[in-house]
Amino acid sequence: MLEWIDFFFKASILCGLLTIFLLLFKKNALRSFSDYLLTAFILCQCWTILLFILVYSESILDYPHLYKSAAPITFLIAPLGYLYVRSVLFNEVAFKKMDFLHALPFLFFSLNYLPFFASSTESKLAILNATLLDRNEAVTTQLGLLPESFFYVLRPVQTLIYLLFQWALLMQFNKAFKVKEVEQQITVVTRWLKVFTLANATVLFSLVFLILLYLSVPNIFVENLMSLIPNYLLSFSFVVICAYLLVNPQVLNGLPFVKYKEKKSRLLSDTVVQVPFIHKNYAKEIAQLEAYFANSKAYLQPNLSISEVAVATQIPNRELSFLINSYHKKRFSDYLNDMRLSHFLDQVDAATLDQFTIEAIALASGFSSKSSFYRAFKKKYGSSPSAYLQPLLSPANERNS
Repeated sequence: MLEWIDFFFKASILCGLLTIFLLLFKKNALRSFSDYLLTAFILCQCWTILLFILVYSESILDYPHLYKSAAPITFLIAPLGYLYVRSVLFNEVAFKKMDFLHALPFLFFSLNYLPFFASSTESKLAILNATLLDRNEAVTTQLGLLPESFFYVLRPVQTLIYLLFQWALLMQFNKAFKVKEVEQQITVVTRWLKVFTLANATVLFSLVFLILLYLSVPNIFVENLMSLIPNYLLSFSFVVICAYLLVNPQVLNGLPFVKYKEKKSRLLSDTVVQVPFIHKNYAKEIAQLEAYFANSKAYLQPNLSISEVAVATQIPNRELSFLINSYHKKRFSDYLNDMRLSHFLDQVDAATLDQFTIEAIALASGFSSKSSFYRAFKKKYGSSPSAYLQPLLSPANERNS
């Protein structure tokens, strides 16, 4: 049983690390501000779970200076979750001036545990040995300037407040945002943010459940597997978040070309609210995109990805995909193939066809295979390349095509 418990918590950390890899180390992708916030959120969760594993397995005796390091960090989880949701919905690219206030509980509890952090290794080991002999000591022994009960009460209160703010943001967005151009991506992103928020609500439930267990079951932390239920719930909600991202990485593309304007509230005349809208002047982005392909001829690369183009043009993936779909009325692959076909036809003349086969010219124009070239050509021109180029083909080339 204990082996399965250990495996479950370690697997949740591995899931978190895989998600961080997806967020930060994906090749040829622009990272957004929201990606970094989500990474920080996942790192805080991973650290909290890791410290629980160390304490539960008693391996914390080998690292006594890490004990209680997760306590202040847990007060960053709810604010980071809220800031992440806000950054996605409002396309934020940096912290606001007052956002440092969200870190005050973390700083407060860091100072609260300063006497313990500054104590000697011998003192920490004595406290740890006593705690591991009687797990109730983790709640009753005062290690900081304030009683431990203060930590256990304030944490769910903070989580509840931030969850309410998160949900309010989502409801405000859903009510105000009705734009057909990005309706599908809005649905994908808002569904993910609701899953994210509801998974975080499990944290609140687990914290309240832990308090109720402590108050109602004597010696709940002494060899009682029921005391692990809140930690299971915390880890399970974390795995749900990470697994959702790993299965649906497209949600990280965010909302394309979403801007916000200030508008007076109908309900409160003195209140100004931010209303989302899509700005429809894409002249700057279109010019960047066209200049990039005209100068680099990157479409000649057979495996060119939209992420590589996004990095080169400094247009985020979500906006680049939306731009090609809405302005050019094409998918990214069709957009590339049209440029490759134009390049192919520019290269073709009677002299070239005497030296090279149609397939060779197509491959040099950026197509990855003969079949992909023929499909793209037939789709655009309604006939095969050999039929289209019949006037230029010599008998030898006609046989080769």
